[in-house]
Amino acid sequence: MIRKLKLENFKGIKSDEIRLAPLTILLGANNSGKTTILEALFLAPNPFREVPYGVHRTAVEIVHFMHKTLDSEGFAFLFNKYATKDAKIECGINGDEYLLQFVRADPYIYVSTNREIGSEVNIRGRVIRCIGELGVETSSLTYGYGEALIGDTLLLSPSLIKLGYEYLKGNWASIVNLGICKKVAEEASAFSNEKYADLTIEPFFGEKLSIYAYVKDGFRIRLGDLGEGIQSYVIARVLYEIVEPEVLLWDDVEARFNPKMLLRVSQWLSDIVDSGRQVILATHSLEAARIVAGMAEEEAKIYLTSLNDGMFKAKELTLKKVEEFLKAGIDVRVAETLLL
Repeated sequence: MIRKLKLENFKGIKSDEIRLAPLTILLGANNSGKTTILEALFLAPNPFREVPYGVHRTAVEIVHFMHKTLDSEGFAFLFNKYATKDAKIECGINGDEYLLQFVRADPYIYVSTNREIGSEVNIRGRVIRCIGELGVETSSLTYGYGEALIGDTLLLSPSLIKLGYEYLKGNWASIVNLGICKKVAEEASAFSNEKYADLTIEPFFGEKLSIYAYVKDGFRIRLGDLGEGIQSYVIARVLYEIVEPEVLLWDDVEARFNPKMLLRVSQWLSDIVDSGRQVILATHSLEAARIVAGMAEEEAKIYLTSLNDGMFKAKELTLKKVEEFLKAGIDVRVAETLLL
């Protein structure tokens, strides 16, 4: 359980410290620091570990993919205003302090932790233990250690759905053997008039492969032809069962889900928390925050977030206060102005 997160010069945040609960909901407008918090937690276990997106992709490559603009390359985006020399992610884990640090010495970024692993490197007159290197201006990376150093985290985001498909395609044999596709397909039936029995990968009018939902009457429907909410749910559930992370991170959790689907997703998230694992979500929606928190109120913290000139703020809200905002028809951006 990650109880505390502190960031320093990481991406858009100069300074930040936030206490985390078994269920933490980050509520706020765009550019209020929510996604940065999730990405820091996604990288924290080890930026060089492989994650279930695409084929043989590391966590830091996925974060790069999410922010890539035109032909830009390199990992300088990890530093505040692309200019600072050190960026830190500190996690408080049940009394233990864990540090992940990015140390810049152009043309490289050296990645170190406070664990006794990696090789000693002298950077700007100080010795650090380096577990890998990133390019400042290129997307090159080298590393010698690819295992999670703390409990694994999994990031879900609407922007990663297609990469989730690629991962399923490249690892289908092992995924099928886990026996999770049938279970997830049957769960997805709750969102549709169709009754799905399984997920399959088969050719689609030729030799090109596609992922199908297998309907109980024998008909097959491409997953991409189902509603976006069903696609998001299926990918989220399958990837979660594959990784079995200690911490599930979900950006824009309300995206693509109607109220009925969001209620079902909220029940699933509550079950995860009940199992002793941790869930940290980001949303723009007061209604989504109310529904999710209402499923596990005793274990939940809701924060209204803001980011001003790199300084991150998080105001804790009660579920009752969220409900009051909803009844008053208050926009989350107005709530930020009122409380922060």
